[in-house]
Amino acid sequence: MKHAIGLLMLLAAPVFAQHDHSQPPPATPAAQPAPRAWTSQPLLLPGRNPRGERAAALLRPQGIDVSHLTVYAPEGPSERRRVDYPVGPNGARIESATPKIGNYHWVIAREETPELVKVASTAWYFGNPGASPRALLKEVKHELEIVPDPLPREHGSYRESEKWRFLVRFMGQPLANQPLTLETEFGSRSTALTDAAGIATVLFPRDFKPAEKGKADDGGHGPRRAKFVLFTAQEAEGRRYLTAFNHTYGEDLDRNRSLGWGAVFGLAGMLAATPLLRRRNAIQGDANDA
Repeated sequence: MKHAIGLLMLLAAPVFAQHDHSQPPPATPAAQPAPRAWTSQPLLLPGRNPRGERAAALLRPQGIDVSHLTVYAPEGPSERRRVDYPVGPNGARIESATPKIGNYHWVIAREETPELVKVASTAWYFGNPGASPRALLKEVKHELEIVPDPLPREHGSYRESEKWRFLVRFMGQPLANQPLTLETEFGSRSTALTDAAGIATVLFPRDFKPAEKGKADDGGHGPRRAKFVLFTAQEAEGRRYLTAFNHTYGEDLDRNRSLGWGAVFGLAGMLAATPLLRRRNAIQGDANDA
């Protein structure tokens, strides 16, 4: 009897196996949506640069359709003061005027139609010594411009809670009462108006998120950095001009220091007040005994 039951189970196994395979396959997890861009403005963002290459960098345009980037140098041979670099699948590999000339270079991407001129710009710092960018910033490079006044010094940066000046000019002339809008990758947004000299004073928001201990925002080491963009628009003779300047800003280094000193002073105040409280309680106790 046992042998008969075993034989029946052996013969039925393929049937059960076939029935199991007829079940629908488990549902695959839905694809995660792409991360939402923090701004719709045109940007020039750094790509992955080869290590140890001080006189070259990789920049990729975002939100603007261009075939090349234009780089203006603060000094160097005349043929190297303004150079166009083609944009490939990974961006454009730009270079300093010469391998030995560094400091800030100005980079522009320009998209143009009969109705719209769109410009993205940034300042790229090459590590070698070079001329001051002051004269470079004064040069008129396109119709509507946002010009830092000034740029941060070597090894410096824009920072949270700091005020910085930016010049807005149109056709080479300062543009008064012009709105200049700031957006950061953390979602902050503000607008400043230019004065009679075309200068807008921008306050960088205190919007850095708490960082994990020993970890920078970009996964590396060193000061934390975040992206920002400034943009403005103007219309003239039936044509719209949109220009943007993007760069990075750093965390307020006094943020944690201020909190630490506040705790120290608070504790010191409590310790200083302890004898007074004891004396007051003693006096009240004597009064109650009387």
